[in-house]
Amino acid sequence: MTPTTGEKTAEPQRERLLGAYLFGLCVYQIGICCWPGGPPFVLDPRAGIPVLLINQFSFDNKVIYPVEWITATWLVFAAAMIFFRGKLLRTYLAVEIVLAAPTAYYICILAIQRGGHFAPAFVDLVVTVVLFSVFSLAPMALTVRCLWINSRACA
Repeated sequence: MTPTTGEKTAEPQRERLLGAYLFGLCVYQIGICCWPGGPPFVLDPRAGIPVLLINQFSFDNKVIYPVEWITATWLVFAAAMIFFRGKLLRTYLAVEIVLAAPTAYYICILAIQRGGHFAPAFVDLVVTVVLFSVFSLAPMALTVRCLWINSRACA
């Protein structure tokens, strides 16, 4: 076995690990979307999106629930493409940054202004930060790592 062969077998495993991680997140997000009576806000990994849609655009649940399902569908598609084909890493990273931005903004507002008229408990803020880290920051870091390692292997 040559070193080149060993590197090529290791590369798909990194993408498979990322894809499997994303599938786990899919299960969680779909479970939250299927929650009877709507998802509990504090457990929503994309909590910033409903906040943005409600506060900035005055949308109601007729718009918010389909948007939540669209983000869940995107995650299923991205997880499948990354897991089975090892493709779509750059696209996933770009879309994840866009989808994570409202939640990052929401966390910053809560931390700086202490929520204003919408002041959740400190535990709620911590849960939101943990979910943001697990749901957005960790997959983005894994994606950047895969892209960085793949670019070094090609050089």
